Amino acid sequence: MIKALVVDDEALLCELFDDMLTEMGYDIEVAMSADEALETLRKTQFDVVLLDLMLGPVSGFTVLEKIRQMYYPPMVLVMTGYGSTDVAIEAMKQGAADFIMKPVEPDLLDIRIRKVMDERRAQRLAITDGLTGLHNRRYFEERLDEEIHRSRRYDRPMSIIMIDIDFFKQFNDTCGHLKGDDILRKLSHILQEHTRETDITARYGGEEFVMILPETSLESSRMLGERIRKAVDEAVFEGEERIPAKNITVSVGVSCLTDDEGGYDALDRADRALYKSKQAGKNLVTVLAKEGLSQE
Repeated sequence: MIKALVVDDEALLCELFDDMLTEMGYDIEVAMSADEALETLRKTQFDVVLLDLMLGPVSGFTVLEKIRQMYYPPMVLVMTGYGSTDVAIEAMKQGAADFIMKPVEPDLLDIRIRKVMDERRAQRLAITDGLTGLHNRRYFEERLDEEIHRSRRYDRPMSIIMIDIDFFKQFNDTCGHLKGDDILRKLSHILQEHTRETDITARYGGEEFVMILPETSLESSRMLGERIRKAVDEAVFEGEERIPAKNITVSVGVSCLTDDEGGYDALDRADRALYKSKQAGKNLVTVLAKEGLSQE
C-alpha cells in the first residue's frame, strides 16, 4: 500500500483528499501547515507527499527544501491553482517529481501518483545491489560526496567502516557460489540490524562492504565495527565448518574524516585499516586515524 502525506492548509480539501485517496486504496495522513508536515515527516516514512505550494505564512518551497535534505526523501507531487504553472515548474526544478492543477480530478491524481511511484521504484533499482538489497557502489560514491560536504559545512563528524568477509574465496571454492550468495545475503541482514536509518550501507564489490556513518565519532564507529565483527563471529552460516577456519568471520577497517584532508582520504584510510586487519590475522577491527592505528 502506498503511504502518502497530504499537505494543505484548507481543512475541507484535506478531508476531501483523505476520503478520496483512502477509497482508492492509499494509506493517508494529512498536515495543515508546514511545521505539522515537517514534524510528521520526521516521525513517519512516506512514499509520496502531495504538497500545496501556498501554505499561508510558510511557503511550500520551504517544505520541499527540507524534504530534499532528508536521507530517504519521499517523492513530491506539488498541487497548485489555475494560472500557477510557472510556480509548479519552478518546484520541479527544485526537486518535485510532478505537479497537478487544482481542482484535482481523482482519476488523474491516481495516475500521477502511480507514475511518480514507478519513477521511485526505478530509482531504487538503479541504486540497489540486486543480490543483497543494500545500496550499490554507485550510490555509495554519490552519497559519500554529499556526506563529506555536509560534514564540512556543519563541522560535524563522519566516519567510514569497510568490511570484508574472511576466507570467502575458500568458502566459494568449497561450497559453491550459491552458498556464497547466501553468506552475502546473511551478512547484509546483520549489517542492517546494526545500523541506523541515517547510515549508508553498500556492497562495495565482491565480498566487501562499506558504511558511511554521519554524525559519528571515530570511537563510536570503532564500537559499531566491533559489534558487527562479534555478531558475524557468533552467527551460524551453513557450510562454514567446511573451510579451514571452521567459522565465517569478517575483518573491519575504521576511519574518520578530518578537517585538513581530501574528501576520499578517509575512505582510503578505512581501506588500509581493513588491509591491516587482514594482515594481522583476520577477524579484527583496525582503526586508522591520521595520527596512527589501533587494533582489537
